[in-house]
Amino acid sequence: VWHNLIGPKLEVLSCEALPLGSDTYRIRLVICNSGWLPTYCTKQAENKKCVRGVVSEITLPEDALLIQGQHRAEHGQLEGRAYKPTSPTGWAGQTADPTEDRLKVEWVVRAAPSTTIQVSARHERGGKVSWVVTL
Repeated sequence: VWHNLIGPKLEVLSCEALPLGSDTYRIRLVICNSGWLPTYCTKQAENKKCVRGVVSEITLPEDALLIQGQHRAEHGQLEGRAYKPTSPTGWAGQTADPTEDRLKVEWVVRAAPSTTIQVSARHERGGKVSWVVTL
């Protein structure tokens, strides 16, 4: 049970559709690894490239058009809380990027208002998250 509790876990921080004009929208998905371990779990797995990165996907209805971005894209690994210092300002000269555990994915789509679009992200060790956006 303890190993399951400290493992990587993907969570949606925000998902929004921003209107750009003339039925064009920017969809932004921000996810994080809220688990203690990074998505690769061990440095050995990262060094040997045994684990694939986070995969993001967007599912559009037939009448929608993807203008920018990819339907399916693979990203890197997300850090967890395991290798981070406990002080946000660093201690003894050690500082860490506070966003190594987050990923932002953006798409630009053309679709009619009130269209629903599903976006998702998954990782073989961190799980899957999905969100439905209404334009």
